[in-house]
Amino acid sequence: MILSKQTLQTMRSYWLPLLAGAVFLSSCSKKEEAPVEEYEEYAYEVECDFCEISYIDKANNTKTIKNNRGKWEYRFDSKITFELKLEIKTTLSDKQTIQAYILKDREVVFGDIGYNTAIITYNTQKANGTGSYGARQNNGSGGSSNGGGNNGGSTTPTSSVCGAKNKTGGYCKRVVVGGGRCWQHR
Repeated sequence: MILSKQTLQTMRSYWLPLLAGAVFLSSCSKKEEAPVEEYEEYAYEVECDFCEISYIDKANNTKTIKNNRGKWEYRFDSKITFELKLEIKTTLSDKQTIQAYILKDREVVFGDIGYNTAIITYNTQKANGTGSYGARQNNGSGGSSNGGGNNGGSTTPTSSVCGAKNKTGGYCKRVVVGGGRCWQHR
């Protein structure tokens, strides 16, 4: 079948735009997607050397990691409806810094820095937490490194580290006498 030049021009002028429109409309049709269940992602984050970490896992069971070195994380990949608990203690007798945090959607919601021990809990329903942290204590022997004199041995001043999250993803390590945050992160 041979088509005339006029018939081809007519087909191009009418059918080509219709065909292009049909292809365009079919590519723009909205496909129905399965609804995605959104949940808040929680995680534990700990940094310590030679420490024992006990935590509640996603099945609400207590698990223990022995002699952890460096940074450790545990992410929950499902919805959490129970209270999160994290307990850390050093396995060496030396004074060691422990950084212990609970994260929600990759942002710290609770935690701090302590020395030798840390116990933190976080209620996901009420969005509040409690914590108990070991404190660095001056032993009063020898020269005092903080510039102050010895208090006669009657009381020992305690310090903690600021612990606020910084832009690089780390945590502020400024020592704050009496606890709390440093001057920059108040």
